[in-house]
Amino acid sequence: MRAAGYYRPLTSDARSEQATVSAIDRYCREGFHTLSRVVGPGDPPLREADQYAALVSYLEGLGRSEALVVIPGPKHLSDTLDGLVERLVELDRVGGEVRCTDPDLPDPLQNGLESLPFAGRSPVQNRRVRESLMSKAARGEVLGRTPYGYVADIDGTYKIETSEAALVRRLFDLYAGDAPSGEADESDDDPGRDPSIGLPVTGPGLRRIAGLFNGEGLRTRSGRPWTPVTLSGMLRNRVYTGSYVRYGMRIAGNHDRIVERDVFNRAQVIMASRSPVRKKRVLTPYLLSGIARCWSCGQGMHGLERNRRWTRGDGSTATRSYRYYVCPSRSAGVVEEEPGEEQPHPGWREADLDRATLDALRAEPVESLRASFSPAGSDAVDDGLRAAEQQFMESVRVVASGRGGVTDLAAPLEELRTMRNLSESDRADKGADFTFDDALGAFDTAGPGELHAAIASFVDRVIVHADRVEPVYRTGPPE
Repeated sequence: MRAAGYYRPLTSDARSEQATVSAIDRYCREGFHTLSRVVGPGDPPLREADQYAALVSYLEGLGRSEALVVIPGPKHLSDTLDGLVERLVELDRVGGEVRCTDPDLPDPLQNGLESLPFAGRSPVQNRRVRESLMSKAARGEVLGRTPYGYVADIDGTYKIETSEAALVRRLFDLYAGDAPSGEADESDDDPGRDPSIGLPVTGPGLRRIAGLFNGEGLRTRSGRPWTPVTLSGMLRNRVYTGSYVRYGMRIAGNHDRIVERDVFNRAQVIMASRSPVRKKRVLTPYLLSGIARCWSCGQGMHGLERNRRWTRGDGSTATRSYRYYVCPSRSAGVVEEEPGEEQPHPGWREADLDRATLDALRAEPVESLRASFSPAGSDAVDDGLRAAEQQFMESVRVVASGRGGVTDLAAPLEELRTMRNLSESDRADKGADFTFDDALGAFDTAGPGELHAAIASFVDRVIVHADRVEPVYRTGPPE
């Protein structure tokens, strides 16, 4: 496989830099990878941002061909865990799969969990625990929760759970479709094949499959509805081919397979073909993040952005982004509403829900709002940030354990950024002695951060129905 080395100077010792380059070269030789380029600080040294941009530019120049990015350790990409994830997501987007030269922890996420801080917390440093886990991994034993389709046998190995395995096979059959005639290479255990081979013309997407499963009353092991993210993680999990991949170790034929390798490989090709390269976007916070809740299930409404593309009469193309708030249960296709009944899991355009909420607040008498006003309401922002940090860490641990891929971290990373932006604006408001008059005036003139704090100072949450909103004021509904 083609490889590119990347490092940044962590010390001023020239010998250390030479050892770093040697470690990258040795990793590639031992793995039979072709080291085509090593991106270093240069002479004179580049700024770190410019050096990293040079790596991204190199990968983009390969024209979506995959390449291995070999680094000495996660600190060469970032000093924090969330910074590492941000770069792993971007490098994955341009076709770069990152590996560390550390023979014990070649996986950058596993390595980063032990060596990089996050949100002011120190990294995990318990090496003896890791060595114990790696010892079990070397024997192909179950570590933590078993993937859907398997249970832990009495000897600690994977055992097929019949009813769950049937759904796993059905998922792959629906998504991967039938192989073209003549294609059945059972010995090929590498999904990185020619994209032109084995790609079905049609086949349902993950959202449609999730809706199909949920419509039949099927649920995950924890009793939750199926979601595209959950199904995507299953489709990427090599455990279903009988391969064991944990803590940098891979044991082929470790246990009974549920899915044939050619079907698994075809699913990887399809996912790659349906994952277009996107430009990095500037994130704009959702005004009601952490405040809006579904009237039916009580879950927080999620911000969702969709891009539409169309062709004009003159043949030119145009694109436009649309932003929504949706209940997670709605996006998973949990329930279809009955004729004449209210949609149980609503979805709103962002501008419409923001406007409806502000209109409801403006319609309340000033004295009622004054009685409900509490600057402590901005604590909701801190609660949302803590929840986003917890969700981010859980997502990183899941992907580091071998369930899912780097792309599954894009959504929790975006939510973390959004809540951090709101929290920074909220702290600035607190420092400026945020008053009732400030909050009232923010309805017409403030930016998203201050406006979010203003709304949260009056309401505990906003219950969202299919056709209306119901603010729940901090002191109870005004009389």
